[in-house]
Amino acid sequence: MFLDVDLGTVKGLASIRHFQPSFISVGTLFRSRGKIPEVFLRGCGLSDWEIEAAKLYDRELSGNQIANVQQRVFDLRTGAPIQIGSLFISYTRADSTFVDALEGKLNERGIRFWRDVRDATAGPLDNIVDRAMRQNPTVLLVLSENSVKSDWVEDEANRARNLEKELNRPVLCPVTLDDAWKSCAWSGKLRTQIQKYNILPFNEWKDPAALDGMFRRLLDGLSLFYPVQRMT
Repeated sequence: MFLDVDLGTVKGLASIRHFQPSFISVGTLFRSRGKIPEVFLRGCGLSDWEIEAAKLYDRELSGNQIANVQQRVFDLRTGAPIQIGSLFISYTRADSTFVDALEGKLNERGIRFWRDVRDATAGPLDNIVDRAMRQNPTVLLVLSENSVKSDWVEDEANRARNLEKELNRPVLCPVTLDDAWKSCAWSGKLRTQIQKYNILPFNEWKDPAALDGMFRRLLDGLSLFYPVQRMT
């Protein structure tokens, strides 16, 4: 039983093994200020809408963020799914450990995605990538010191930009592991276009609580600005 205690600064909550539900008081949620990892709350037995509602105790939320959380609580409570379209993950194999962690989060939420090591078929790579991107027209671009050295990742970023022009809507959704992209050898035009996005920093992704918080912000943006759409 967690009664009127601050769990927001406790380290290791996300790695705790739960053998039965726990009781968490409103006072604990208030004092923890929305900083309790979702995986911990789920292990304690809270439902999805209760976990979402716990975010409202974060005193740093803006008015728009509060409204978004309230909408998700309503959707989860009434059974309406949060609509997020299929993703195309653009990354380099050197960042596979991060993408593995991201994949786990996406699977937990039931969000579909295309990843080369799992979904690529036999055939010409250009055709495979083009078809996959059109079938999953939201490109989650993982920027890092490793990925900006990859010709394939640069090509996929350019393809995503071209698809944006064709669809006349956002396609590219960049996230970053470091700041290497700001001074990389990619064309100035491409880097200028990438700067038009609010690039979420996943620099501290190895910390489960930090990963939870940043992933939540990623889902917020995907649900708000990237419409559900599939192309043939």
